[in-house]
Amino acid sequence: MHRALFFCGEQNPIVTTPTRILLAEDDTAMRNLLSAVLTRSGFVVVECADGQALIRAIESTREGSPAPDIIVSDVQMPGASGLDVIYTSRSLLPNVPVILITAFGDERTHQRARDLGAVAVLNKPFDLTELRRLITDTVARLPSGQDEADESLDN
Repeated sequence: MHRALFFCGEQNPIVTTPTRILLAEDDTAMRNLLSAVLTRSGFVVVECADGQALIRAIESTREGSPAPDIIVSDVQMPGASGLDVIYTSRSLLPNVPVILITAFGDERTHQRARDLGAVAVLNKPFDLTELRRLITDTVARLPSGQDEADESLDN
């Protein structure tokens, strides 16, 4: 998937960039599967082996690492949970949506995730097509870069 950037009120995109996903899953086989499926679907996937690695990746955007377009994270992981990740991402990347995946999807976890700002929580096992559709639909609703481009030209 690619995101189009629009400049100066143009109707047609000038540049397209691949959608960048930060993916955190502590189960290696599941992380490899998700990464392979999402990469084959045209996304750029940056893999994190646990919640701490994902938080470090989010924090690295302060030093100039490219920000993700979306974060997909397991809920229960060593070091930091997916809920911890949402809290951190909200302070550093407030406009980046987060999708959580979990094998322990009780209503309390779902409600807490929604309260923290998750766009969705998928219970494992989930349909990979559903995940791809959810990512595509969520990223399609993100601003296209029009506002940033117009602001930079005004300065």
